[in-house]
This record gives sequence, structure tokens and C-alpha cells, in this order.
Amino acid sequence: MRMRRILMHLAIGEDYHAGSKAMKDCETILQKKGYSLMNMKHREGKLGIIGKIRNECEYLSFFSLKKDDIFIIQHPQYIGSRYMKWLAAAKKIKKFKTIYIVHDLESLRKMFIEWADIFEEIDAKMIETADSMIVHNARMKEYLAIKRGVSQNKMVNLEVFDYLTDQEPKSAVGERKADIVIAGNLKPEKSGYVYKLLESFPELSLNLYGVGFPKSWESKAGESYRGAFPADILPGKLDGRFGLVWDGEEISSCAGTTGEYLKYNNPHKVSLYIAAGLPIIIWEKAALADFVCKNKIGIAVGDLKNLKTILGTISEQEYTVMKNNIQKISEKVRRGDYMGKAIESAEKILGKNQ
Repeated sequence: MRMRRILMHLAIGEDYHAGSKAMKDCETILQKKGYSLMNMKHREGKLGIIGKIRNECEYLSFFSLKKDDIFIIQHPQYIGSRYMKWLAAAKKIKKFKTIYIVHDLESLRKMFIEWADIFEEIDAKMIETADSMIVHNARMKEYLAIKRGVSQNKMVNLEVFDYLTDQEPKSAVGERKADIVIAGNLKPEKSGYVYKLLESFPELSLNLYGVGFPKSWESKAGESYRGAFPADILPGKLDGRFGLVWDGEEISSCAGTTGEYLKYNNPHKVSLYIAAGLPIIIWEKAALADFVCKNKIGIAVGDLKNLKTILGTISEQEYTVMKNNIQKISEKVRRGDYMGKAIESAEKILGKNQ
């Protein structure tokens, strides 16, 4: 029987969409690798009994899979745990192979905050039903092996997420480059460190991009806030010398839940900065600090209090080396090379397990 490669595509609401930039990029890369989409629709809001039954019927699609099929699930889907129960039941009967692409481990976040038990159940079902898993980095792989009992031989280290775009990274260092670019969710409750930098270090020039920037701060920030842009064109808009990867309330450390999670996950803004050709400044305890330093595409720092001084110690020659290195990786990220390679490795694992 001919093997089929199938990817679960979940549409929520009336419009079909693939969710976040990372998930959409994965779909594009996988379709180029020969995967077809299994389209499923999930209805949300106040559903009557008919609506709930319709959602359940969507999951019956899992039973259309055959023994020699490879089925990929982007994990997690934020629609409750029912789909995972149906998937486990179908896999037990139909014996198809599963590869999970891990976008988030919500049970890992649960180590640090009070979180709904549903995410523990979803992650447990993934571990139970996975024939192979593509995980963010070596630290996440180690966590899953030691704390959750996942075989090292089942897991593939992605290294970094891709960021598909036709926007070319800026190559020249212009006259009016800001010291630091910060892109992402700028809500004060999510990125409090941004406002401490603006208040306490006016000598540090910042360019800020993203949603959630308070109107009350626009006059204080001056020209620092550059607006919000669609993800596909954002890399071509970023203007600065370094992209900053930080999170939380403090500038002395990435404290709290978000800081702890940075020790294990791959923030998508790292991929954004790479796509934009920006060398990176990252918290030294973040999992991706290893990738940044190994590839010489930026620096890792313990706190942001002396950031202006640290930047002053980087020579133009050192900066040029970082810029050249990140240009090479930028080409790979914008093409989808990292996920493409990871999928091939995951498929080889399935072959070994047959």
C-alpha cells in the first residue's frame, strides 16, 4: 500500500486559517515536502448540542487514516482535549504513524504557574501517541527525556523555527540605526521591561514594533514606536543594529513564568530577527542563547542595565562578522530549511521503528 503524508489543518470559526505565523509557515513547508491537508473545522462560542456534535464529527476524520500513513499534528491546538482523545482511539485501531511538531509545551509552563489541567492531559496524550516529535532545542529535548520519559531516539531537535518571507534583510548599516529593535507584544503587562528601558535609559535608542503599545506612552517614546505590521512584511521594516530577545517585567533578568519558559522554548521573535538579518542580544539563560553564541550571530547578556556599555565594547569588525553569519542563516530560515530538515529526520525515525 502506498504511504500517504497528511497534515492536520484546523480551521476555527467560519474562515479557514492556519493560526499563527509559525504554524502557517510549517504548513507551507510541509506541503512542499508532499504533505496534503486534512481540513477540519472547529466551531467556537456558545454551541448548542448540534454544534457540539458537529465538532465531534470532525474528529471522525482520523479514522480515514490508513496503516502506512504518516500524520502530522502541530501541537497544541487550543480547542480543548477532545481531539486528542479521538486521535488516540483512531491510532490504536488504524495503526498509522504520527509526528508532532511542538510549538508550545503548556504543561511545562504549568511548572511555574497555576494552569488548567487540560494542558497536562493534552501533552500527556501527545507523548503517548507520538512516533516522533520535533522539539525546539536540546534543552526541551532533555526536559522531555528526563522529566517525561520520552525516548531520545524519538525526538528531533529543530534548532530554530523558520520564518518564510520574501522580504530581503537590510544589509547596510545606515546613518540612523537604532541601537536596539524590540518586536512583538508590547503590552506593559507582557513586556514591562520595555518601559523601564525607555524611562531609565534614554541614552539607549530603541525602535519598537508591535501591538499593545499604550497611547499614553507615545509622546514619551518619541520616534521609538514605529507601529505594527503584518508578520510577512515585518522583517523588511525592522531598522536597527541588534534585535533584543527578552521578556517579563524586569531588566535585571527575565523573571517569572515567561523567563522560566525562555529556558526551554524557541521564541519566534528570534526567527523574525534572523529573517531580518539583525544580530541578536538574548538573555544568557535562554535556551536559544546556545544557538546564538555557537553560530556567532549575537551575544548573550545577564541583564540590560549596562546594555549601552556592552554595545560600546563591540567593534565594527566583530559586528560585521555577526552580520555576515546571520545573513547565511537568514537565507535558510526564509527558505524553510530547518523545518524541512527536521521533517526528513522525523520520517527516518519512523522508518527505523517499522
